[in-house]
This record gives sequence, structure tokens and C-alpha cells, in this order.
Amino acid sequence: MTLQASSMPGSAPSAYVKEVTVQNFMQEVIQASLQIPVLVYFTASWCGPCKQFGPMLEKVVNEAKGQLKLARVDIDKNPQLAQQFRVQSVPMVYIFVQGQPLDGFAGALPESQLKQMLAQFLAADPEETAVGATLETAAQLLVEGNADDAEQAYKAILAADENNIEAITGLARCFIAQGHLPKAEQLLSEQPEDKQNHESVASAKAALKLAQSAPVAANEAQLRKAIAVNPQDHQARYDLAGTLFAAGKQEEAMGELLAIIAKNRDWNESAARAQLLTFFEALGNAHPLTMQGRRKLSSILFS
Repeated sequence: MTLQASSMPGSAPSAYVKEVTVQNFMQEVIQASLQIPVLVYFTASWCGPCKQFGPMLEKVVNEAKGQLKLARVDIDKNPQLAQQFRVQSVPMVYIFVQGQPLDGFAGALPESQLKQMLAQFLAADPEETAVGATLETAAQLLVEGNADDAEQAYKAILAADENNIEAITGLARCFIAQGHLPKAEQLLSEQPEDKQNHESVASAKAALKLAQSAPVAANEAQLRKAIAVNPQDHQARYDLAGTLFAAGKQEEAMGELLAIIAKNRDWNESAARAQLLTFFEALGNAHPLTMQGRRKLSSILFS
């Protein structure tokens, strides 16, 4: 969210501004901060700077439209709270998030500086936040092997925004996990030219390519047996990596390719390294296994 500058001298009564005492501090600050950031504003009736800063602070909170709350504490009426928070002068503000004071300042800040400080605690947009949460949930469902429920979550997002590229590529990954490779290929190919190089599209395409090239009816047990008989059977190990990745055992699949690279990095024109890079692309650059795999690959190549 972006807080807009304003020249209004004061603020109207608001549900976002509360008078806080020792008795209601737990409810109005600690519990409330589990939902939205709460600014605990220590003030006093005799404080000159507070007379201008207080209304400006209330106005900024009101402009946040429910993404912030202001808890106003009169230190003369609540000396216990002032002592607990070691308030030496007023105005003083503590910013509570998830039940804990994460930031704060003493003195009256200019409005622009105050808004800059508060921006880090505000969601970009409530609707965008909800979509982001749904995308995270769907991605986690997919990781857990629940492609059917993930599909429904992605379709729910697309019902509201048919151009959400993260939901589109997530849906393609659901199709891949369900074995509906032609549906995934069609969905990805339908995306406009300017989206084809989008990271999530490229990643989904890599995942599709891996699924399409996975060994047909590969028997994991037979491949493991072949490797046990001959640890230098790089082709069997390479095929095992593809089989494992298709089965969702990505970390183990990477381990097999790294084993080939460690023994013979040039085997089959560096096929193991090329496949490993495809694994990275399929998972995405930010995936923990990608970052872990890149570190291990670098360690092998530059040791």
C-alpha cells in the first residue's frame, strides 16, 4: 500500500484509533497486533509537540484504511505502561507486530518520514495479499502431491483473473503431475509471446520437458540394481535421476546427477550437468533445492 500525502490538520474519530490503558493493553495491542500492526503512541496532555503530531499520526493511520491501528497511551494516566516501556519523553511510538515491538521512535517525525517507516509494515493490497496466500497454498499442495486440490485453488484465482501467470503455470504443473501432458503443453503454448520468457513459464516448460522425456516405464528397482552391480554405469544412474525426479524425489534425483558429474563431468557430452540445469529450471531459481544443488555443483566443478 502507498500512503498518500495530505495537508489535513486533524483526523476524525476512527475505529482504528483506541485509548489504551493497563486494563485493555493485552486486547488492544498484543492480540490486535496478531492481525495488523499496532502503533502504541505514548503522549501526554501537557506535551506541546504531541498536539500537532498526534492528529497527524491519527490521519496517517486512518489513511491506511484498516491496515494499521493506533493505540494511544496517556502516560500520566498509565504510569505503569510508561515505566514498562521506559518512556523518557513524549511523543514516543512503538510498532507492534505479532505481539512483539519490532520498531519504534522518539519525538515527532515529519509526515513523509513517518509514512516511509510504516510502509514496510503494510501489505501492498488486501486483494493481492489474499491471492498471494492462495498461490502459496496451492504450491504447497502441489509439493505434497495433492495436485487435484492445487488445481482447484489455481482455477479459483483464474476465475477472478484469467491472466494471472503464476496461476496459469501452477495449473500447468498440476496437469503435469496428473499425467495430462498434452493439456499442460497446450496451456503453456497459448500464452502470449511476451509471457513466453517469463520465469514461471520457462520453469513450467522445463518441468514439462522432463516429464515428456522421462524413461518410459522405467523400473527404479532395476536401475538401482544395475548401479549396484556397476557403480560406473552412468547411463543407469542418469535414467534413475529422471525416474526419481518424475516421481517427486527431486533431491535424490539431483544427488544421482551430481554423483555422475563428480566422477566424470564430461560423460556423454556433459549430459548429467545439462540435465541438472534443467532440474534447476523446472524447480525455479528460488527453490531451496535449486540453491542447494547449485552450491553442490559449484563445489564439484571448482574443487
